[in-house]
Amino acid sequence: MPNYYVNQNPQPDGYHEVHVDDNSCLHPPLYVNRVPLGWHSNCQSAVAAAKQRYILSDGCAYCVPNCHTR
Repeated sequence: MPNYYVNQNPQPDGYHEVHVDDNSCLHPPLYVNRVPLGWHSNCQSAVAAAKQRYILSDGCAYCVPNCHTR
């Protein structure tokens, strides 16, 4: 199961991006801006966890493309 985090800083459209913590992302946020979401069996679960904190959350287009919906 991969470990996920969400960027505490929203994108210009207001969405907070969920990233997988495996160093595969081409555009990760700074470490100080990462809010841990823990281990999840899939990105849908990780995005749901992020939405508990930030209603507008979505998967990163680069490292979590299966959950990038906008």
